[in-house]
Amino acid sequence: MRLRSKMRSLRILLLALLVFISGVGFLIGLSSLSIAKTVQRQAGAMTLPPDLRADSAPERFSPETLFDIINGDADLYLKAGFVALESQRFLLNNDSRQSMDLFAYQMNRHLSAFAVFSVRRGREAVPVSLTRFSYRYRNGLFFVHGPFYIEIIAAEETNLMVDAMHRLAAAFIEANPVEVLPIPELERFPSENMIPGSVVLYPAGGFGFEAFDNLFTARYQVEGGEATAFFRPCGSPEEAARLFTGYQAFLLEYEGVGIPFNDVLPSSRMLRVADSYTLVFTQGRTVAGVQDAVTPEQATMLARRLSAALSSGQN
Repeated sequence: MRLRSKMRSLRILLLALLVFISGVGFLIGLSSLSIAKTVQRQAGAMTLPPDLRADSAPERFSPETLFDIINGDADLYLKAGFVALESQRFLLNNDSRQSMDLFAYQMNRHLSAFAVFSVRRGREAVPVSLTRFSYRYRNGLFFVHGPFYIEIIAAEETNLMVDAMHRLAAAFIEANPVEVLPIPELERFPSENMIPGSVVLYPAGGFGFEAFDNLFTARYQVEGGEATAFFRPCGSPEEAARLFTGYQAFLLEYEGVGIPFNDVLPSSRMLRVADSYTLVFTQGRTVAGVQDAVTPEQATMLARRLSAALSSGQN
């Protein structure tokens, strides 16, 4: 059993090195394998299209096997609330050169699935209409389905394989009916000038600040570049005030400088960090703000719009 485990780990490592994305012209590498706390639910058996077949039995992973097969991004997955991982290889037209690996990451709730999806989604992601949260990047298809975060990685990027990935994804969705729950926090951002597909939910350590778990962010187009709006729901106004103070201290520790800038918002503070500006404020049980703004005026404008959206709950 120990030899088999080592051989499996070596196989995964070699495959990842062969196809890992490291620059222009390379395909996406084998996904970092995410492990759950406990195995609670197995993915349903799929009814596959005639030209697709399973090339291996499903492999299931738990915390006991985590360090045999994963490193790097493990903290992201674990802190997001994983429950289990099931992976399986499929072949198109029974051709080993046309293989694809499906990784079904079960999370503890739909928000956890969205969190990992949003953090891993890059700027070059191409939205697709598979589910509300889904995109393709080169030879990979990524989507959220209830408490599942799914990655399908193909051996090659061709129209034939892209079509096969979509059909495999549809088979998974059909085999695993879920209740599609809303994420109301996403509607609390102002919609004007928001960059599509830019909303991210950081499950932990947002902006490098350890206390910023469950941090929602969105990027906006502003004159001269982009700025990022953010908010973190809190349990009480007192908690929001503590995070407000703590984040300022964090920025000041990393060479941030407080900037006198009056009449912005109640309970707010402006800081210059490197060559950009950050405005932090509290609003009831929420700590929020804007960062990476080119000028204090841009930070102020976006912060006021964010404050109004948070107050009304509407865009």
